[in-house]
Amino acid sequence: MKKRLLKHAPAAGLGFGAGIAAAVLFTVGGRGTALAALLANLSPLPIMIAMLGFGLAAGIASVVSAAFIVAALFYMQQQFGHINAAALAGLAFALFLGLPSLWLSLLAVLSRAKGSPTWVVTTRVGSFFAREYCPLERILSYGASICASIGVAVAIYISSHYGGFNAAIERLTAELAPVIEGMMSANMQLPPGMTPQVLAKAMVLAAAPAAAGGSLLLLMLNLWLAGRVVQLSGQLPRPWPDIPRDLRLPQVYLLIFGAASIAGPYLGGLAGLIVITVAATLGIAFALDGLAVMHFLTRGAAYRIPLLTLIYVGLVVPFTWLIFLLLLAATGIIETAFSLRDRKSNPVRK
Repeated sequence: MKKRLLKHAPAAGLGFGAGIAAAVLFTVGGRGTALAALLANLSPLPIMIAMLGFGLAAGIASVVSAAFIVAALFYMQQQFGHINAAALAGLAFALFLGLPSLWLSLLAVLSRAKGSPTWVVTTRVGSFFAREYCPLERILSYGASICASIGVAVAIYISSHYGGFNAAIERLTAELAPVIEGMMSANMQLPPGMTPQVLAKAMVLAAAPAAAGGSLLLLMLNLWLAGRVVQLSGQLPRPWPDIPRDLRLPQVYLLIFGAASIAGPYLGGLAGLIVITVAATLGIAFALDGLAVMHFLTRGAAYRIPLLTLIYVGLVVPFTWLIFLLLLAATGIIETAFSLRDRKSNPVRK
């Protein structure tokens, strides 16, 4: 037992340092500036780097230390206020960011020997042998499921906190409408029929789906970035995957997405919001699938760089991002239904 602890101590120490970095990045987001928000979005990165590069002990240590440090920093920022609120902040970080980051990065380094049913964390030595690695399809599927659960949990918690769904919507709308009115300049005109109250209610209803979809995008982007960092350091214990070819969703998600998209608007209330949250999360997952498809299908094409540049620019421009996101989601749906990449890779010979 002692030898095992000593063996994992260096990795756990590195994980502890990664947890400190994650907690600081997460806590900085409370300052409300654009740079602070950007840094907060990178808070899963140290945890993922620890897991990918130094193993499970480092990953677990990073999540545990980050949760405690977030709680401590929250406690100090509130000028040593109520300790239960600080504990809740640490728990929220662990559940909504820490553990999902650990799980997705763990999946990324799982492998097994050919023909073996047992998945294990890949080591640097094991990576030199022929192994089967956890499919990217499974990582994206888990990511979508986890983030949809996060959005649903947020919706249920807020609804119960305010004494019911309708009461929560009314209360949050009443709190948000004056903020919107204060942000509007004297010359700003809303579209006909649109008032600050209507806009506030729409934003409140969109919060849970946006949190779920944004969480998926955040986690997958951080996982890619962490993988690149660890690969450049020479610590990545697996070959770099062919993301444009292998990132996809199982076809069963088409049925779930279709059913949720149709049923959500008709259900209404908390049940409708939950179903819409699931649909929104899968929509982001299909958009990521569609982006991978565009990278794969344009390989070798003269227009590849201009087209991909247009897509990425369109995704960050405020007035076009939704159009490009919907187009990518539609591409992902078509790919899932008809396997466009497989058709290109294995054309039918006449």
